[in-house]
Amino acid sequence: MEQELAGVEALRVAVIGARRTRNGTGGFLALMSAKLGAKLVGVVGTQPDTARQAAEALAAEGIQVAAFAEAENLFAEAAPDLLILAAPAAAHRAWLHAALDGGAHVLCEKPLAAGSADEARALAQRFAAAGLVLAENCQWPFVLPAFRELHPNFDLALAGRFRMLLAPPQRGLERWSEVLSHPLSLLQAVLPGPAALSEVRYAESAPEAPDARLDFSWHARGRVLQCEVMAEDLGRWPRPAEFAFDDALCRRRVHQKDYRIRYEAEVPAPGQRVNSVAPGDPMEACLRDFFARVLRARARGSAPVDEDLVRRQALLEQLLDAWRAQRRV
Repeated sequence: MEQELAGVEALRVAVIGARRTRNGTGGFLALMSAKLGAKLVGVVGTQPDTARQAAEALAAEGIQVAAFAEAENLFAEAAPDLLILAAPAAAHRAWLHAALDGGAHVLCEKPLAAGSADEARALAQRFAAAGLVLAENCQWPFVLPAFRELHPNFDLALAGRFRMLLAPPQRGLERWSEVLSHPLSLLQAVLPGPAALSEVRYAESAPEAPDARLDFSWHARGRVLQCEVMAEDLGRWPRPAEFAFDDALCRRRVHQKDYRIRYEAEVPAPGQRVNSVAPGDPMEACLRDFFARVLRARARGSAPVDEDLVRRQALLEQLLDAWRAQRRV
């Protein structure tokens, strides 16, 4: 076991929304938790049948775990130390408060969906005051090492443009609520600290159109990045995704059979081999980072407020408010 995860075997993990559906991450996160050495003590579904199906799917992988449909039963019988919250966003708020009441750390699938930015900050402060880690499952910052390997001579400090392509199946406001934590977390990783947005503009023919674009300017550390986020449902699985700073591209390619991930520096022509790297699954890297933060909090008896998470909720709120305002015009 690596030093950063020393003691991980003592962590008792429950996964909320662990049934593996077409777009869900819960099943993968449950398997990864066990792979990293934590003790999986419960899976939760919205109904007893879905909880049982999640447990059966894990049993087929050699992992025996109890199934629950109620928070009260989960905490009373399984006593988890932490929750991985992979249920739909509408369920997040109730589970976040249940975790606080139960004394559990939380890794929450994006978006946090805690209400307003003020409510998100208050919630983060309550977790910190209880010595609990509250984190959001933002994987793309963990792809930056692959970007740097693909573009060793590119200086991120000199970049002037950023763009990202994602392929969410949702439409309208839900589409943006689901995807915007990805580019926001990447931008925070490149230009950390407080940030401001300006010139926010959406381009979509209709809320139900399969493709849409968001443009905005990102101001941080005395720099400005011109940003573009493309959301385009291409009807392909695994869903394509890529980002670029200036013309330096990092394109995700997922091998469907075993979900192996590679990143490419350009879009290949048919039959063409291009420069690519395979650093591992960023979702596992994000989960590893969360476990390490939990172990540090347990050792110290305290957990700081995650300022990046709090700032990201405020930026997300601003962008979603801009979408609502533009639709009203």
